[in-house]
Amino acid sequence: MKKLLSNEKIRFLIAGCANTALDFILLNVLVFAFAVPILAANAISVTIGICVSYLLNHFYVFRYEEPISLRRFAMFFVITGFSSLVLQNLVILGFEALFGTEFGRSLLFLPGEDGKQFLAINIAKATAVLLGLIWNFAFYKFVVFREERRRADEPATERADAADARTRAGVASEASAVPDSPAVPEPPAA
Repeated sequence: MKKLLSNEKIRFLIAGCANTALDFILLNVLVFAFAVPILAANAISVTIGICVSYLLNHFYVFRYEEPISLRRFAMFFVITGFSSLVLQNLVILGFEALFGTEFGRSLLFLPGEDGKQFLAINIAKATAVLLGLIWNFAFYKFVVFREERRRADEPATERADAADARTRAGVASEASAVPDSPAVPEPPAA
């Protein structure tokens, strides 16, 4: 299990599933419990999700060693915001236009207005999330949490241990590079 979790793609999927579940729960609570219009509810749930996602990706997925910064969060927010607010809302609007629905009126033929609306909203949202998955991973990995010559799948402790080993090897090789000199006897103890 530890080996499986050492892969950043697996950690990305785990963090993404947790964050997506939060996003879906917030969306449904806002729409069905508080009657918030769908696009406004999506914007709210996505914004909260982006904040949680940043923390998950920073500390868990990419194990980024630098401290949290407003600049990095702003980059993350722009990238995620585009996929979550622009792409997701376009997909949701596309579902409405393509299927002639206002979330539940004709997309799925199920009894009861609430049942159709619940499924329609969540199918549109799931489709939007899947489209954003590739976008987000690529931009997180290569833009937001990029480090020069970083070995992303190697935990920080292993990188530190490897650096220590290289340092020790360098010291040992320097010592062996010193030409042999005649042995100098120790001075007698007084």
